[in-house]
Amino acid sequence: MSQDVVELEGLEPDAVEDEALAQIVDQMWESYFAASEPFLPSFEPLEVTGDVLCASVGITGARPGLVTVTVPRAAGRSLAAVLLSEDGDLDDEDVYDALGEVANIIGGNVKALVPNAGALGLPAIAAAPPLPRTGSRCAARLDAVWQGHPVSFVVWLAGSAATAPATEV
Repeated sequence: MSQDVVELEGLEPDAVEDEALAQIVDQMWESYFAASEPFLPSFEPLEVTGDVLCASVGITGARPGLVTVTVPRAAGRSLAAVLLSEDGDLDDEDVYDALGEVANIIGGNVKALVPNAGALGLPAIAAAPPLPRTGSRCAARLDAVWQGHPVSFVVWLAGSAATAPATEV
């Protein structure tokens, strides 16, 4: 990866930035996870390593993008238990569905901020974060700790019309 400047003509600057993502996640958390332990934002990037799950949803349109939610598998099970109001054992499908729903909620709200956005894709679940498309940049990132686990929300978008430093892949 290199720090490059990305400039694409004809695209409006997007309103997706760290603060907007933090507000979206905070609203979602209050709606679905308020009864659980607090969500503690980190001022430093956190790496989610080991046995991880990553839910992602794509955004189509003039500025294609990808929204990811990455958690350790144990945190994914806990998120699913809270979201589904289940105390017992959850099967993998329940965990995948719940984590996909979290990505879908965040993705739908992010999509609303992207000019000329098209459709929101279906959630996909993987055992590692997906590689963003070539020419994408990390538009927003929020790392936090929940129940002692790192949780990472990342928005990747095609470069913006505003000349800005970008991390290209």
